[in-house]
Amino acid sequence: MKRNMKLYVWEDVLTDYTSGVMFALATSVEGARQTIIEDCEGIIVKDLESEPEVYTSVKGFAVWGGG
Repeated sequence: MKRNMKLYVWEDVLTDYTSGVMFALATSVEGARQTIIEDCEGIIVKDLESEPEVYTSVKGFAVWGGG
């Protein structure tokens, strides 16, 4: 059984001094949101209300730290 996994990425979230990023590999946006809530402590659920970028092919990116 082939599962159609996609990478869901929320940028400019979890903002303190700088913005953070949240991401999940899942078959649906609802599944991605639930996975993040279950797997990550201290998530601001409101940040997950926005629509994420969705990637279905090879994608690389980096998030620089800051303070």
